[in-house]
Amino acid sequence: MNILIVDDEVHAVRGLQVGVDWEKLHIDSVQTAHSMKQAQEVYASSKVDLMICDIEMPQGTGMDLLGWVREHYPRTETIFLTCHSDFSYAKRAIQLGSFEYLLKPVDYGELEDVIRKVLAKINKDQQLLSFEETYKHYYRLWESHQPVMKERFWEDLIRQSIPSTPEKIREHLLKYDLMPLESKRFIVILIRVRRWYKSLSQRDERIMEYALRNAAEEKITQICEHAAILSPESGSLLIMMPSKSERQIRELREMCEEYIQSCNQYFYCDLCCYVGEPASLHEVVPMMNRLNGLDRDNVSRVNETILLREAKKAEFVITLPSMTVWAEWMKQGAKEKLLNEVKLLFQSLREAREGVDAPLLHSFYQSFLQMLFFVLQMKGLEANKVFAANLLTEKPESVLRSITALEDWVQYVIEVAMNQIHSTEGSMSVVDKVKQYVAAHISESDLSREDIAGYVFLNPDYLTRVFKKETGISISDYLQQQRIQYAKELLAGSDLPVIEVALSAGYSNLSYFSTIFKKAECMTPNEYRKQCGKY
Repeated sequence: MNILIVDDEVHAVRGLQVGVDWEKLHIDSVQTAHSMKQAQEVYASSKVDLMICDIEMPQGTGMDLLGWVREHYPRTETIFLTCHSDFSYAKRAIQLGSFEYLLKPVDYGELEDVIRKVLAKINKDQQLLSFEETYKHYYRLWESHQPVMKERFWEDLIRQSIPSTPEKIREHLLKYDLMPLESKRFIVILIRVRRWYKSLSQRDERIMEYALRNAAEEKITQICEHAAILSPESGSLLIMMPSKSERQIRELREMCEEYIQSCNQYFYCDLCCYVGEPASLHEVVPMMNRLNGLDRDNVSRVNETILLREAKKAEFVITLPSMTVWAEWMKQGAKEKLLNEVKLLFQSLREAREGVDAPLLHSFYQSFLQMLFFVLQMKGLEANKVFAANLLTEKPESVLRSITALEDWVQYVIEVAMNQIHSTEGSMSVVDKVKQYVAAHISESDLSREDIAGYVFLNPDYLTRVFKKETGISISDYLQQQRIQYAKELLAGSDLPVIEVALSAGYSNLSYFSTIFKKAECMTPNEYRKQCGKY
């Protein structure tokens, strides 16, 4: 990081040079200037990450300099120093995008704390910029990518458009002019994304998967002439590597480990690599199916390379807890006891590893649902009128992919169910969660009762009854009330035009907003603003 100190007072500059522990802050270079002109000369010859600048200077103030910097070097962050506590200075500094505004004489410890915050922001911005550049790079590659004949052969084979018999495979090898492949054996590698760290649109996910594919070509296939990489389905890659020697599998494991680390760092995802045994072309599909079986059963391992030859069937059976006991705790309202038991159960599953597979999670999931429906029925509640449909019907595929995902789901279901059975319990009631969600999404004009109910995983009609019983008003009326309240705060505390206030409060139509506001406050938005002394 490179710092520029700008102050017309020489002793002030020297004080900052000596008083701040630049080495501890990992600052590479500290340059100085005593005027706007000198500062501009530094910018012309050096990269400046952070400028610490006095406001009151002759021949161009700090405000003038920052305006110039914003125009020519927008990524530079700025800390202002001044002898005056006049609010107009601070306001102008904020408008120009200054990171901080400190009064002289500045406390060096306080300045160091502010510099640390600035450097953290710069690092974060640089990471984001790097991610965006990577994204653009792979998007351009993705647009230009065209499948080759070899890929078409492998795609036909994997999708079983070609029967897995030596005779039929030979026919298609002749068709695609790929006869050198006939005599080779291949090691099949399945790569499966376990989760994305960031929320991605379908289009962005496809681009990032293409980035994963290119990384696999670099780290694993390494431009091997007869290797092939396919994307059989979303979130997975299939690699066919020509088999050379017995030690190759060990080498592939090391390559996969390095690949996993790179993907964690650059592509924001967790994944697993499954490495098969050498197979002839007619054995590739059965080998792929065995690797898919390993992936389906893997609910506890992530960011690991798993070799088929090392995969073992569990020699012991995991005993699941009694759902009868859990049902009694749920009926009695012993939520903390039940949640603690859930935590202990899943901790033991993570530690066991062997014997913990997909069938075990499916068995537990079914027993848990049966217990849940039984307790709800005993309490006179119908599951379909309490829970949103996607919590119990659309979730299984995702929650059964891993121990952690299932644990999170079970804890949430228990919270929702027991908060309805015992409405006074819970650190945050459903109504509190609704209010929190409304506050966070107040500017969305299309925010609906269904959106809110989906957030707390409850049936919209059931949520409406619960909300009105506790607050005395409907969700729709509460939403309208909060929009008006938010609009009042903006009218009284900002200079935003009324149309901007309306949009920020979730009203896309100014006329409708004015009508609703007048009905609620017995005055127009402009009249309210005048009453607050804004004009």
